[in-house]
Amino acid sequence: MQKGTMAQLITEADVTRRKLLEKAEKITKTRILAYLANPNASPNFIDHNDPIFLNDMFECVGDTEVLDIIIDSPGGEANVAEKLAIMCREHCKTMRAIILNSAKSAATMWAIASDNILMGYLSEIGPIDPQIRMVDPRGQFTFVPAQSLIDGVLQVHQMLQQGIDQRIAIALVQKLDPAIIDVASKAISFSKVFAETWLSQHMLKDDLQKAKSAAEALSDNRRWLSHGKRIGIKEAQDLGLKVEPIPRKSKLWKVLWEYYGRSQMNMNATGTIKLFECKTAGLNFTVGRRDITQSKRPGES
Repeated sequence: MQKGTMAQLITEADVTRRKLLEKAEKITKTRILAYLANPNASPNFIDHNDPIFLNDMFECVGDTEVLDIIIDSPGGEANVAEKLAIMCREHCKTMRAIILNSAKSAATMWAIASDNILMGYLSEIGPIDPQIRMVDPRGQFTFVPAQSLIDGVLQVHQMLQQGIDQRIAIALVQKLDPAIIDVASKAISFSKVFAETWLSQHMLKDDLQKAKSAAEALSDNRRWLSHGKRIGIKEAQDLGLKVEPIPRKSKLWKVLWEYYGRSQMNMNATGTIKLFECKTAGLNFTVGRRDITQSKRPGES
């Protein structure tokens, strides 16, 4: 293989992929910006770095009447997700979230800050019940549902009422950190307030009661049982969210799904953790490095 051939192939792949975004924009008559995380790389969560990189992309996209933001992420920091939502809304009058595959947890929180969500038959969002980072008995970091920590206290109380040996109850209580319980309780409240606030300001501004009930449902760990539970089009609509299906055989779905597939293959081939992209430029983020490439000049249509 000649020197520079691999770099040339990657560049050609970038240009081809961005042409698909341009093609999609001609169908939607909007501006499209993509935020995708590599499910096979780490750390791929929404974090404090993302607003910096997203801002770079907005320098290319600029202000627009309608912004379509493609979100594909396992989640991450809720406070950062809100910051990303604020950034998006600052650059447009109407914001639509496009979920091609999966936007979970904090990524779902970002999505519900939009005016409308576009989903295909493979798309899913998820519960927004918060997860608390803890250390397991082996000294490894793990994430525990905040509601499970609260329920643990209730279970000990119920066991005492049922006549359990108090020595067992005391041993269980000693494993419960009051500060962590307080953090869990406040995290649950934050998720509910976040969802209700954003839904009532935009997507469900004409039905505040529906905004409240949707927020409560999305943050209800007892309802979904699993933080990774799939919430598809019908389930999201049943919650009252404004979801517009993208038909499986439509030209838009075929173009966007090809874009998604090419993006995932490129990220795996290049070791990219996150990809920020619009039709004119892209930013590939790896640990300790970010590479910006352009297929056109910023602002060129």
